[in-house]
Amino acid sequence: MTEAKYIGRISPILADDWMDNVPSYHSYIEFHNKRKAAKKQLKRERMLFFTVCAILVCMCMSYFTIRPESRETYTDCPTHAVMYGDTLWSIANEYKSDDMSTGEFVYMIKKANNLSTSEISAGDVLVIPV
Repeated sequence: MTEAKYIGRISPILADDWMDNVPSYHSYIEFHNKRKAAKKQLKRERMLFFTVCAILVCMCMSYFTIRPESRETYTDCPTHAVMYGDTLWSIANEYKSDDMSTGEFVYMIKKANNLSTSEISAGDVLVIPV
């Protein structure tokens, strides 16, 4: 066994004793690296969890706040399949009663079908309020 020199405040140790401590140092580094990796993994899992929760909350909020009026109030009303060239005005002229103006009936059709504009396309099915 060789004796190490005394340097400053460090007490003299044998070289063999120092070598005995090396494996524990490496196991500490290994433990530290595993712990860092586990913390990173936990952070990723938390971010994923909160992202999924945020998406679900947004979907639920949009479902309950932006849900269009249900057509349940118009279940007994006739429907009209929009053909090429149809306009709300022409559909209103076809279905309106004699005591109502065409403009008023266009407004009622838009309200019954939750339309914000007067644009309709061929293939649309409109509820005609009575």
